Amino acid sequence: MSGINQYDGTAVTQLSLFYDETFLWHYSAPSYREEIRSQIQSGHRVRFLSRFLLSQTEIEVEFNEIRLQTNFNDDFQFVYTDSNTYQYKFTNLRWQPIRTILSFPLINPPTFSLPITVPNALRRETEYQAHLAQVQNLPNNIHIQDHYWDSVDSTPANTLGPTHVNTPSTGSDTDYWTPTNFQFASPTPESGFTNSARPCACGTDICYCDT
Repeated sequence: MSGINQYDGTAVTQLSLFYDETFLWHYSAPSYREEIRSQIQSGHRVRFLSRFLLSQTEIEVEFNEIRLQTNFNDDFQFVYTDSNTYQYKFTNLRWQPIRTILSFPLINPPTFSLPITVPNALRRETEYQAHLAQVQNLPNNIHIQDHYWDSVDSTPANTLGPTHVNTPSTGSDTDYWTPTNFQFASPTPESGFTNSARPCACGTDICYCDT
């Protein structure tokens, strides 16, 4: 950000970048529809970077997660849930989760947001197609391996009745927990930590062991 000024001539103190909804939901995600569906049904989380913030003191990254919502034709549509936010302070040189969504089912989550239905390409169709071709040429793009972050049990689709309605996420603070909620306990074999001398505090996406 060195040497970058705002419109009024004052120095820029922070920069925020957001994902392009049209490109994600109308170009990228449809081209990987079956891969994303297969990964989610196998119990793997599919995240996308929704916000990147850079300031003089920290970096923040925010991730949303794609979910599957079944409909009355036994088909599915992509929806997404609220974000996990991670912060990197230049003073302590470590990443910390500052807002983490509670675990929701990967299929038919109780709260979700719907992607945009009408694309707004702003005459960037040619640019989008070129960028999509570039993304599709990247190696191992969506073929998530077992060691990718962590996996969650795939939740079977609920039986939907005609009264089912979409309940968008409220974004309430009660939906989240922070690292202060971590509690140390002796690890169990199921947690993947078999050395009982190394107690671990585990949250949704991260574990701290010893320190």
